Amino acid sequence: MRIAIISITNEGALLAQGLTASLKGEIDVFAKVGRNPAEAKEYEHLGQLVARLFHQYDSFVFIMSVGVVVRVIAPHVRDKRYDPAVVVMDETGSYVISLLSGHLGHANALTCIVGESVKAHSVITTATDVLQKPAVDLLAVKINATIEPFENLHTMNAAIDKGDKVSFFIDSTLANCETYIAAAEEFDVKLIDIKELADAASYDAAVVITDKELYMVKPYVFLRPASLVVGINCRPGTTGSEILGAIADACRKAGRSTKSIAAIASSVVKEDEIGVLATAQQIEVPVRFFNAEELNQCIEKFGLKKSAIIDEKSGASIANICEAAALVAAKTDSLILEATLYNNVMIAIAEAKSPWWE
Repeated sequence: MRIAIISITNEGALLAQGLTASLKGEIDVFAKVGRNPAEAKEYEHLGQLVARLFHQYDSFVFIMSVGVVVRVIAPHVRDKRYDPAVVVMDETGSYVISLLSGHLGHANALTCIVGESVKAHSVITTATDVLQKPAVDLLAVKINATIEPFENLHTMNAAIDKGDKVSFFIDSTLANCETYIAAAEEFDVKLIDIKELADAASYDAAVVITDKELYMVKPYVFLRPASLVVGINCRPGTTGSEILGAIADACRKAGRSTKSIAAIASSVVKEDEIGVLATAQQIEVPVRFFNAEELNQCIEKFGLKKSAIIDEKSGASIANICEAAALVAAKTDSLILEATLYNNVMIAIAEAKSPWWE
């Protein structure tokens, strides 16, 4: 995690320097020219500094007035999914305020850490925190899940704040189901088996932890765990957009959400394939490539059906490359979707049992 601490006075600069020992990660301290008794990195214009740094750091601690901070960050604030955490502390170290991205950006947690470090009063105004109620986005962060559809998040948290009966459900077939249940318990949330979704009269809205596509009759939000590995094989020169289209259709065929894709996998033959690399970058997941020995061992171990066409470079059956890559990367023995051909792309999907990418 990259954290920037920015001050505008001598007192603030000294306070900033003292904070570095209590924070974890890559810490950079910035002080205004001429007001830098602690020898931090210097800047002349605060607005220009923030414009340059705002999307380069995960978190900011500003030691100055809230009004100044609001004005300098306002042009750069976009979306709570992508905005950095912003915390503001006064120059006497009396108050620390969580200003932006309290849950998804961890600003609330950072506020508490900074407040404890300098013995300041931490100010958190997020409704669910103030009312001591479970927040959907906090649970999502805890279990490393993607919120879908994101636009339903505000409605769901508002329903919780209002006191509506919002039930939390879990797909008990998920590989890491017990981990998710334990995480929810930390927020005093009891997860109900997804089978109970059918009893729509028992709840006003639903938060559902699953990688499956479901039809919902009540207001809802899905928390998509990183549970799927997509195995890919493709012809040379296949574009990223064609691969993305194939993945989307394959997930629909398997009844799974693309938001639950945790990684993609293929043969080392494809490690320089622009389309594969672009796909991983587009959906923001890691990609892992396996050599012929690893793929062939998997093919033999699980008795994968071989196609008549053999890839000359990897030595594996064309159809088996994507299947074996998915299985090896997911560290599992079964496929959710067997090799499926989409023009120039072949896709297979497996459920991850061990998240090596974390």
